[in-house]
Amino acid sequence: MSGSDAGEPFRRIARRYFRAALFYLALGMLLGAGMLWFGNDNFQFLHSHMLLVGTVLFAAYGAGYWWIAGRSDAQPLPGVTPALANAQFWLASVGLPGMLAGSVLPVGLGLDRIGVLFGFMEAAAGILFAVLLTHALKAGAVRRA
Repeated sequence: MSGSDAGEPFRRIARRYFRAALFYLALGMLLGAGMLWFGNDNFQFLHSHMLLVGTVLFAAYGAGYWWIAGRSDAQPLPGVTPALANAQFWLASVGLPGMLAGSVLPVGLGLDRIGVLFGFMEAAAGILFAVLLTHALKAGAVRRA
């Protein structure tokens, strides 16, 4: 890859995150409006996680990858690869809907415990993002020194 398009894979991932954030914003707002309309607050976990994780965290992931794309235009960042960023995207994108689905499954049968598995996937995505961003920040600090 030439220097001018080295950041494009990260921009693509950032755009996917921004689209997902807008989707969860709309879905969370519709769910909130429905909860108000019907006077039912049984879906607070679902509503708050759609808005906080789906919207805010996914937008933050997108912003981080957009920043990484700008940094990687100059030259590739050590330890920050599009493959790892893509794996992080899919961990988060599978983890959140699974966690949300687990939150509405019946408690008595133990099916709701599947949400815990997906919650760990979401946590793994967050940790992987933190590792990638830390590598990018260190590489940026090294270049300026």
